[in-house]
Amino acid sequence: MEPVFPLRAIIFQSLFLLVAIALEASILRQRLRLAYRPSIEYATTINLLSASLGWFAFLALEPLLAPAVRAQILSFVLFGQFFSSPEQNIGLLFIAAGFLTFFLTFWVKLQGLDWLQRILEVKAAPVEKQAPTRQERYQRARRGGLGFEEPSQQAIAVLQANALSFTVIFFLLLLQALIKID
Repeated sequence: MEPVFPLRAIIFQSLFLLVAIALEASILRQRLRLAYRPSIEYATTINLLSASLGWFAFLALEPLLAPAVRAQILSFVLFGQFFSSPEQNIGLLFIAAGFLTFFLTFWVKLQGLDWLQRILEVKAAPVEKQAPTRQERYQRARRGGLGFEEPSQQAIAVLQANALSFTVIFFLLLLQALIKID
């Protein structure tokens, strides 16, 4: 078997990483009130981490797939198109994999940002917690908010950044399919 160098996949992965880093850095800067440089460094680090772990997971799970699905995935990754075979409908599989990838990537990025801040010993701005008043406890109980902690600003920022980058990359993939870049 001849070795294949996936130049096309490398080029598009690099393009998608640059797009994701630029978009996510702007969201992190805005939501977490960071300077330009730290927001770009954080976005770069967490995107490279998630892309690396994603490729490791893909390469580890790829031999376990059914041969027909495996051929379709490799065709898409290497050549940017699926084999045309009417008996195989793997669209639902790709949609499910997309959702799973989104949430796993979000979790990896959130954990990566937390670890990065711990390694760099970045202290989050102290949040003074005051005991809620009786009225606030009553309103929270009416909304069903007892026992649940509100998501942190960092988690919301990472979720928004991940959602924006996934959406833009999805539209870039659609545009690529429509224009048929070879």
